[in-house]
Amino acid sequence: MSITKIKEMLRTLIEYEDSTITHTIPDLIELLYCKASQTFQITTFLDDKVSTYYDIDTACDALYPILNSVKEKDL
Repeated sequence: MSITKIKEMLRTLIEYEDSTITHTIPDLIELLYCKASQTFQITTFLDDKVSTYYDIDTACDALYPILNSVKEKDL
């Protein structure tokens, strides 16, 4: 997934301001956008690491290698 596509996805989450939205990719990650704190939270299931990001760019930088590692493994 390209950086542009990831940023589009994150911007879409922000548009739904009245909700807390969670995206899960089984056995990989959980991505949560919280309106109250205006943060992205990424949980990686392999190590149960939870990281919080305060803007689209840093969240995108964290997601890009995770999502693209899946693509590489599937090849």
